[in-house]
Amino acid sequence: MTEFYGPLPAGVTRATNFDLPSYDRQAVSLVDLLRARMARGERVVKGVTFTDCRIEGPAVMLVLGCQFERTDFGNPSGDIRNLILRPASQTAVIGAIPVDSCTFNRCAFVGVGYTGVDDFLDQLIALGSQYG
Repeated sequence: MTEFYGPLPAGVTRATNFDLPSYDRQAVSLVDLLRARMARGERVVKGVTFTDCRIEGPAVMLVLGCQFERTDFGNPSGDIRNLILRPASQTAVIGAIPVDSCTFNRCAFVGVGYTGVDDFLDQLIALGSQYG
């Protein structure tokens, strides 16, 4: 399910409405999702539930308190550290897509890097080392 440029997996459709509170078996562009929020004056993708979705970049996702269950973070190289960008500032990250209080169930990420607090990034590295 992590092939970015390949066809969508069977039963997965491309999302066209980016104002929904939840997505099921859809390919969802993080950039389009944020643009829809920004059109409403919001600056964060917040409180969305994704189930069996393909979450697409290219993007860097600033993870703020999200839940991940049985997630494929999209690690084509085999080294999950290639997906992590540690912020140089402790107060802000500019250019990343902020995602807060979202739930990802059985999702696959493609073309997405991750940034956030050290605890989250360290957990991601530890998770990757279990499979690497």
